[in-house]
Amino acid sequence: MELAFGAAFLGGLAVVGGEAVQAGALPAWLGVGRVAAEGAAFVLCVRGIPAVAPAAALAAVLLPLGGHAAGVLPAGGAELADALHVLSAGMWAGGILALASLRPPDGWKSPQARLLLERFAGVALIAFAVTALTGVLRATEQLAALSDLWSTSYGLVLSLKSLGVVVMLALSSLAWRRGLPVARVEAGVAALVIALTALLAAYPLPA
Repeated sequence: MELAFGAAFLGGLAVVGGEAVQAGALPAWLGVGRVAAEGAAFVLCVRGIPAVAPAAALAAVLLPLGGHAAGVLPAGGAELADALHVLSAGMWAGGILALASLRPPDGWKSPQARLLLERFAGVALIAFAVTALTGVLRATEQLAALSDLWSTSYGLVLSLKSLGVVVMLALSSLAWRRGLPVARVEAGVAALVIALTALLAAYPLPA
């Protein structure tokens, strides 16, 4: 996980630094706070300190405050929905990525591995439900019409992201029912969905 936190920290530094140079002023405190939280999460992860979870959660909560939701009036509800969306998606997709990196000594069909999967399944189900609900709510605020899904660049990326989520759900269901391990294909789709989510921030909302 230190690779993920390191990438988030370096990416955050690049974004905040680039915005500061472009604006010719000091970066916003939200961006600095998020990068600081990402850096703290990286250091704590490398040292194996459990406090890495609160630091990562803080970074995830601060992320939407500077995104599209910040320009919505009233912004409070939109920012809260985005914060819940990021946190729940991190628990679901991030959990899949973490499980895909594990190799249980006795295989995924061993009692210990099955117990781990059962514990994650309970969390993943709730996290997916929150992710889907908040995602739909935010989409209804960000899109002016259904045709925006295929007539705007933002809508096309959102459609691809939604398709990736459906594929992830299908793969997770198949793996769970057949007692299969978390496949690298599923983790790859999760990484793609995360990348598309990040790409959405670069596109303007439909008029």
